[in-house]
Amino acid sequence: MRYYFLNEKYTKMNPLKKYIWLVDTLMRAGDTGLTINQVSDAYEYDDEISGGEKYNGRTFHRHRKEVKDIFGIEIECYQKGADFRYRIADNGDNDYFRRWLMDSIAVNRVISDSMDTARFIGIENTNAEHLPSVLQALKEQRKVEFDYRPYWADSPTHYFDFQPHAVKMFERRWYLIGRYKKDMPYIILALDRISQFELKEETFRRDPDFNLEEMFDGVYGIIVGDDEVESIWLKVDAHQANYLRSLPLHRSQMELRKNDEYSIFALRVRPTFDLRQRILSLGSTTEVLKPESLRNEIREEAKAMAAKYKEDDE
Repeated sequence: MRYYFLNEKYTKMNPLKKYIWLVDTLMRAGDTGLTINQVSDAYEYDDEISGGEKYNGRTFHRHRKEVKDIFGIEIECYQKGADFRYRIADNGDNDYFRRWLMDSIAVNRVISDSMDTARFIGIENTNAEHLPSVLQALKEQRKVEFDYRPYWADSPTHYFDFQPHAVKMFERRWYLIGRYKKDMPYIILALDRISQFELKEETFRRDPDFNLEEMFDGVYGIIVGDDEVESIWLKVDAHQANYLRSLPLHRSQMELRKNDEYSIFALRVRPTFDLRQRILSLGSTTEVLKPESLRNEIREEAKAMAAKYKEDDE
């Protein structure tokens, strides 16, 4: 059986692969879970994962801890009769990364089990060739070295001794967040523009004050920017409003008004480029009510778009 992690193939044994295998195995078992002996049997049966090694209780509990530390997935223990069994804990629906990760593992399981079924599963490419190595660097707090070429640059910039602190996904792209030295600001780099990636032996100490959630507080997308958080009101037609309810633009989103024709949503976010692009993508279904500055920016962009189509008609 071959395992793929987040659409990326492992070319050599990696501890992360074993953690994913453990989560997948327990997901298959459902609420009943497995005993340590059953997990051990499944491990030893899969030659590609075990490499002929035994899987004892000490190893299991170490992997169990790593799964929780890295992925936020808790493997809980409960007693059934005389047995102690282990299963994936239900931590609710608000942990978006955990839900996304388990969905990815479930899809990969189906693909691994049946390539025929894989023909009926549509998966978008994330272009994250270096993601497994980046995750290993995050876990082990190891420095990395690579070339980075933005779309606007003619040649790449070489980054030495980069200290990775986090990764973030936005619109099917993975981004690496980190810095060089303690007194330098964090920078955000797209993984699909990284090449010649090298995981170094040298380690660093992650900034204990770094908080990914705080860094992107009030941010839609990946651009942090210097804009202040503002109250933004969007008037959305009734049909489009259904989509924003099911998949909010931001965690701060709330619905102020609802009727048969439209809804008004309020967000507390920064009016960054990413947000403006998202609002524009909603087209005529959405109108910015406030702030006036953002309303004017969207209006001017809409005028420029309309002018281009007018030129085509002429």
